[in-house]
Amino acid sequence: MAKLGSRNRGLSTVGAGLGVIALAVGASALGAGVATAETATSGAYTFTRTVDNASPKIGDTITYTTVSKKSGIDGYISRFTETHAACLTFVPGSAKVTKFHVGGTMTETTETPELTATTLEVTSAGWINNGSKPVTMKTSYTVTASCAPGTVYGSGLAVGATVMGNGFQSSAHFANVGPSITVRAADVVDPVDPVDPVDPVDPTGPGTGGGTGSLGSLSGGLGSLSGLFGSS
Repeated sequence: MAKLGSRNRGLSTVGAGLGVIALAVGASALGAGVATAETATSGAYTFTRTVDNASPKIGDTITYTTVSKKSGIDGYISRFTETHAACLTFVPGSAKVTKFHVGGTMTETTETPELTATTLEVTSAGWINNGSKPVTMKTSYTVTASCAPGTVYGSGLAVGATVMGNGFQSSAHFANVGPSITVRAADVVDPVDPVDPVDPVDPTGPGTGGGTGSLGSLSGGLGSLSGLFGSS
């Protein structure tokens, strides 16, 4: 597996049935709050992954969305394994899968994933997958202080699937499909004036004259206004 943070686009497959993988590179990381997406294909399957903020600050929460679609005959997704940077912490309860439910509706459920320091995995007996019935997984992470500002962190995906739901399992591994994020430093908060976090001086505090009866001195030869108010 390619090291997280690398831009190496190396891919591999395990098993048969999903075919040869072709990677289509999506949008690169843009500015703060801008979503970015990457797409990978394997046989009749297309997997699109999006992150809602490609340039998060330390302390922010980001959400990855993975959408699987399959052309032709029905397929079944049995496993999504997401890889991520170790400095991202999974938000409990945020792993959600939207899939076709018997009865004709698309239903979102909260999943209980298996977690390691760098992976998240959800499994199923088989979520039906075709062009009109996509399978979507969403996961959220907190960007912790152990992320290094200015560093690009990649992400990857492994998928388990069947061709026709007959138990013939195949898997595809997209080691560094992305999307990537570039971490930014957290804002420095001025404890005196938290409304203006980049200004170390409190602009709402008293003027140099201070107190009633003094507006301080004006430069440029206009003289002093001290005692302008409240004078006898």
